[in-house]
Amino acid sequence: MKRFAFWIIVAAYVAVPAGLLYFVGKPIAPPPLPVAKLAEKVEGRPYPFGTSVVSGVKLGAKNQIITLAQDGYQVKLASADEVAIFRKNPATYMAKITDAYKTARPCPLTVCPVMGDSLDADSFAFVYEGREFKFCCDACMDDFEKDPAKFLQIWDDAAAHKTADAKK
Repeated sequence: MKRFAFWIIVAAYVAVPAGLLYFVGKPIAPPPLPVAKLAEKVEGRPYPFGTSVVSGVKLGAKNQIITLAQDGYQVKLASADEVAIFRKNPATYMAKITDAYKTARPCPLTVCPVMGDSLDADSFAFVYEGREFKFCCDACMDDFEKDPAKFLQIWDDAAAHKTADAKK
């Protein structure tokens, strides 16, 4: 019995280091690079489209959108694969974003559509689907992100009203 116990102890001393050597020689993949935490705010001018600039896919719920910062703008993408595509040639996609800001139709609103405060040159402005929107503060932008369709309708109604007033 003592011999049996002896050989078990010897086997344990030999097997454990051998097992460790097996795992030590294996390469360990580095963790993926962080993209952006979905809950954190990304600095830059707000993203001007309701679709991904890479694929054209409509952006879904907030927890499905990957937001990056690039050249002072926010870029919203629909998947990690799109991030890799974007990073290969960011200039192509950034040109689309900056052009959206250059060609946007001006904001017809004179008051913040959320709070009702007067809008001025210091108002928080951004472009969405070819329209310039203005809000009194960044917090009102959060309301916009929850229901963009509501604010698109407000913008369109104000633009139609302004056009009708100009024809009088």
